Amino acid sequence: MTLSLIIACLLIFIILIITPLIVSKKEEESSKSINEWEKIKQYGKKINEKTRNNKNK
Repeated sequence: MTLSLIIACLLIFIILIITPLIVSKKEEESSKSINEWEKIKQYGKKINEKTRNNKNK
């Protein structure tokens, strides 16, 4: 009886505490990669503007 109670408590702990922590960590990492893509876009736009300005001179 006590063994099954301990196992049940461990499963509840894993499901309610550990799983959301893992999910939030993965989400945080993916949001960082989105920011990197935004930086790349801005850099590309900056280079394109410089190139266009040099052609007009």
